[in-house]
Amino acid sequence: MKKTATKVVASLFAFSLIAAAFALGADGVQMGTQMVAAAESPVHDNWKHAIINAAETDTVFLNERFSPALRALRTSRSEGLIGADHNVFNDFGNANDLYFGGDMDAALALTGQVAGRIDRIRSVSEIISSTVSEFAETVNRLS
Repeated sequence: MKKTATKVVASLFAFSLIAAAFALGADGVQMGTQMVAAAESPVHDNWKHAIINAAETDTVFLNERFSPALRALRTSRSEGLIGADHNVFNDFGNANDLYFGGDMDAALALTGQVAGRIDRIRSVSEIISSTVSEFAETVNRLS
């Protein structure tokens, strides 16, 4: 039987959830928000600081009736699109002004709820190292 690669895309900051995803057969996890807030990320510091200053309630779920569904940091732009009766992907905005200019209302700042658990800017190496070691500790505790 051919094995299909599976990854889990979610706000998996809780290492028990990462362990559970692997136990259920996932081949990997995606840590988008963690990497946006990483020291090496090319996005503007305003976005990184918005992530580390966010509470878990500071994101909004958009496009719930259309595809793709989106989660973004709560800004005036994103709040204005909550419950929209059209696909908000066309209202994304100017990504360059957000990513590189730091204008948090220029575009939807796609960010997971995990933003509320990220408390500092770390290097990618530190993020991966701590994730692997805390994952291993969790698996050992569960064994």
